[in-house]
Amino acid sequence: MSGPNEMSILVTDLALSGIVAFTAIMLWSLTREPAWMLVIIGLIVRFGDVAFQTLHRFGIISVIELRVGDIPLFWMLMRAIPLLFIVAGIVTMIRSLRI
Repeated sequence: MSGPNEMSILVTDLALSGIVAFTAIMLWSLTREPAWMLVIIGLIVRFGDVAFQTLHRFGIISVIELRVGDIPLFWMLMRAIPLLFIVAGIVTMIRSLRI
């Protein structure tokens, strides 16, 4: 940890992602539409990403730093996968609304 500002950002991100994941799981029990399911999966995976970042920053777990060029591949994928699920859900929703 590099300072109290990073810690407060991390705690805020973890708390808000946890609330989002909890409400997404509640929505999951109410709907079975494919579009919403993809969005919900993306939000839950996002919480997993934030939890994993927290564990990594505290030194509880370690990650093998595989890089492609100068980009850390693991961390890039952890950030991209939730967004890909959310985008897929929105695209599915748009397609289902078109007649």
